[in-house]
Amino acid sequence: MFKKLGAAALVSLAVSSTAFAGEVEGYTGIAADAVTTGIALSTPGIVETNPLGWATIPIRLGIMQYAKTLPRDQGQPVMDAVSASGWAAAASNLGVLAGIGAAAPVIGIAVGYAVWKSGEKEREFWVACGAHNLIEKGVSCEYKPWKAEDVVRVAQEVHAQKQLLAQAANVPAAAVAGN
Repeated sequence: MFKKLGAAALVSLAVSSTAFAGEVEGYTGIAADAVTTGIALSTPGIVETNPLGWATIPIRLGIMQYAKTLPRDQGQPVMDAVSASGWAAAASNLGVLAGIGAAAPVIGIAVGYAVWKSGEKEREFWVACGAHNLIEKGVSCEYKPWKAEDVVRVAQEVHAQKQLLAQAANVPAAAVAGN
């Protein structure tokens, strides 16, 4: 039992160490499910309720490999779904271990939904990139989530550009700032 658990977790973590964004979350979700399942099943009185049991691990690893063969706008949602399902299962397993009974799957669903929603902006980005790539072949896209300091930097750059334009046109900066 623990050999299977350890092997599954190590494979998932080893693969995730060489993964791209989106993949890491998927592989760590698989590993989290494997680890928490193993811990739960080693506890007396707890049994596996998933009819697929340990087969879900190679299935999800295979799904991740398939997702990497797809264009990013199609593969990202698949990777996010694997991530959400892994973290949902892990949360449910932890709920079972904590003894919360029938609430464990509800907690798992809530966690899975939260993980799925957290990737929404990136999925939308890749869909937009895929659409742009249909119009102009060879477009290279790179997803980078905005941080607060990025927003401040861009706002400062825009403000500085407006001031330069105002100075060049000899117009008061307040008149340009309103545009």
